[in-house]
Amino acid sequence: MKKSLRALIGTLALLTVPCATLAQDAYPSRSVRWVVPFPPGGPTDTLSRVLAAKLADAWNQPVVVDNKGGASGMIGSEIVAKANPDGYTVMLGTQSTHGSNAGLFPNMPYDPLKDFQPLTLIGTACLALIVPPETPVDSPKAFVEWVRKHGKPVNYASVLGSSQHIGGELFKLRAGIDATNVPYRGGAAAVQDLMAGRVAYMFDNLPSALPLGRAGKIKVLAQTCAVRSPSAADLPTMVEAGFADFVLDGWYGIFAPARTPRPIVDKLNADIVKALRQPDAMERWKTLGFDPVGSTPEAFAERQRADLEYWKRLIALTGVKAE
Repeated sequence: MKKSLRALIGTLALLTVPCATLAQDAYPSRSVRWVVPFPPGGPTDTLSRVLAAKLADAWNQPVVVDNKGGASGMIGSEIVAKANPDGYTVMLGTQSTHGSNAGLFPNMPYDPLKDFQPLTLIGTACLALIVPPETPVDSPKAFVEWVRKHGKPVNYASVLGSSQHIGGELFKLRAGIDATNVPYRGGAAAVQDLMAGRVAYMFDNLPSALPLGRAGKIKVLAQTCAVRSPSAADLPTMVEAGFADFVLDGWYGIFAPARTPRPIVDKLNADIVKALRQPDAMERWKTLGFDPVGSTPEAFAERQRADLEYWKRLIALTGVKAE
């Protein structure tokens, strides 16, 4: 009797294996929530909507982009950190939400390493020094001379505690100018005020700055990449423009909550990378100034860990505070 019972239990256990596999293979069987921890209109929103549309076509399931801006991206990030790890909630994170914020906010509501499962580094994009279109300069050095000639402080725009904020303070330090930070909730609103001439300069994400520069709505003076981005090969780096040790390389990546099952992690990674590299998407990335990558979860996790230390050093150098 005992042998028969054990045999029956073993048979039932084997029968559950195909069912579990089928359940995993069926993912996703309903809509997926794609959280963007910033307001609509910026590069994180644009990138998300392009990829979400492609994934929805591939899965035949809705992929709903949900903008949850505020608190330097921490509101949306916390939502994902606490979400059910079943693959139905993912997010687009950045070097600020999962990197520099850790050096700025000692009481963050989430741990950028322990509370998330990296899926893929979708690409890199540095910042660009931009000024209003009427500013009579065409280089960072000329802008500094223009500020000094006027002999009064200027304002610069940023999202408080972001890489934009760090860039603004680093520029003050390297250029030796008097400038005051004007904080904004999102980068799109900051750019609108810059176009209107309400602030003198800012460091915007290169993907959002390039189209505006081509349209004549702003002047793009330089990029903060270590080497020139392929999407902006004619734009000098800040180092080339005469500002030593001025490198701010950012990234965009996709995260799921920690403890998301590995089969779902692998599927998300494969499908997102495939969507990222489709020919029409690749053309779109070029126009946006976004350099696509598409990595393994492990390679992305390694990049994230290294950047945590990188941004901590920059924050200490510039003295940037989130409040």
